[in-house]
Amino acid sequence: MRTVDLVIAEGGGAALTAAAAVDALQDGGRLLVVLRSGDGPGARRLRRCLCKAASVEVSQMTVMTNAEVVCADGINGVEAVVIRYTRTGRLCAINTRAFLPR
Repeated sequence: MRTVDLVIAEGGGAALTAAAAVDALQDGGRLLVVLRSGDGPGARRLRRCLCKAASVEVSQMTVMTNAEVVCADGINGVEAVVIRYTRTGRLCAINTRAFLPR
């Protein structure tokens, strides 16, 4: 299990997603972006572009491909998300303080 400050699921408004990602990175947070597609080169480009826009190291951001968020849960807010790898069905739990759904 890992811990990040913000999980963003693929979809939704691109401008809103990019703005939230850049804000989280600039605040020193760790970011996880979950993409359904398996486009490795596209995921690397996304990571480089967002980190460059926020002027931070790429180590602050992770992009998971071939995956989808299946559940977000917590007591007084989001505390964790469960992610399923689409190819294998394997589940992965991530601790997080915030989640931006599709």
